[in-house]
Amino acid sequence: MTPIWFVYHVPKTGGQSIRDHLVTQLTHEADYLHLGKWDREKPLTIDDVAALSEVERAKLRAISGHPVTRPMARFFPGRALREVVILREPAARLVSLYNFNMTMWARRGEPVIGFEEFLDGLPTDQMTAKLTGCFGFERLRFRLDDLLYELSKLWFVGRTENLDALLPLLFAEMGVATKPTGRSNVTGVHIDRRLELTPDLAAELQARNPTDVKLYAAMERLERACVTRLREGGS
Repeated sequence: MTPIWFVYHVPKTGGQSIRDHLVTQLTHEADYLHLGKWDREKPLTIDDVAALSEVERAKLRAISGHPVTRPMARFFPGRALREVVILREPAARLVSLYNFNMTMWARRGEPVIGFEEFLDGLPTDQMTAKLTGCFGFERLRFRLDDLLYELSKLWFVGRTENLDALLPLLFAEMGVATKPTGRSNVTGVHIDRRLELTPDLAAELQARNPTDVKLYAAMERLERACVTRLREGGS
């Protein structure tokens, strides 16, 4: 059986760039699913995956999107699960998330808010919390070492700062064209630059999100091991 790819999408970590390439290579809602709203009025959810017939599930090659979690693998018994995680430096991710959200709100005619108010509405260590949910961990029993161990077992892990070099490797593994279609939702190009990341702001945001900082620091080692394994043809 062909493997099934799960691309876990932490907000503002390049997930839409991956999606926009896959939809040029695969047929959306046939051999590729992007869970969430995106190009349809009603968002695709886990219930839509559960409702697929065995024949339809067998055709699927990849699933991405914010709602994707490891427990969804139960819908694909007997198929190897190849999981993908890309992470971003925590302070840069938060500023990018703010710029993106405020741009979307303004385009919909909704009032925008200041960055501090925006932060107050977010959990701290958001990347860590998101991955904890993706892998089905109980939040109250969570340990960072457990999360890093799970990341070390994934088929593909990396950081957005190296995305241009990483995506061709990922796409080769997925069996699609290796040249990326291009970056999506780039601040200053597609998204308004309402806030700039300064050294002082970066230090403040990193202090607010210490576990995310530790998680991202470990990603350098995990990314290096992943790239070495793939280039050497390992599994």
